[in-house]
Amino acid sequence: MPRPMPKFTKTPAEVVAAFEAASPSRRDIERRTMFSYPALFAKGNMFAFTFGSRIAVRLGEAGRAKAAKVGAGPFEVMPGRPMGEYVEVPAKDMKGAALKKWISDGLAYADTMPAKTKTKTKTTKKAPSAQKSKTAKKKPTKK
Repeated sequence: MPRPMPKFTKTPAEVVAAFEAASPSRRDIERRTMFSYPALFAKGNMFAFTFGSRIAVRLGEAGRAKAAKVGAGPFEVMPGRPMGEYVEVPAKDMKGAALKKWISDGLAYADTMPAKTKTKTKTTKKAPSAQKSKTAKKKPTKK
């Protein structure tokens, strides 16, 4: 039986405002949207984002262990499907200095990661018979 898809709800304005207020002001931080949710990137690596009324932060192994001690669990889009290195910021820490600390810890981890490089998109080549050049020379006709 297929799993039911989660219901995607818009991030509440107060969560977006708290997320933006806690975002680092470094020039190299990119603000983008992922699936219509605000997200932060450093060197092409996402390190924090909102998802509905929740906020998730990417942390290294030591950071995740420390986070678990203060009540942060793995971030799951669907129950039972944790998202790699991301933890869900506890509800009590979703404002002010506490949220700023979570996001700065995520940024510190992102700073240790190699920069992502943009890959060129591959174009599919047409079959040789379909590749006719507009500038191809015409064969001379016999007289």
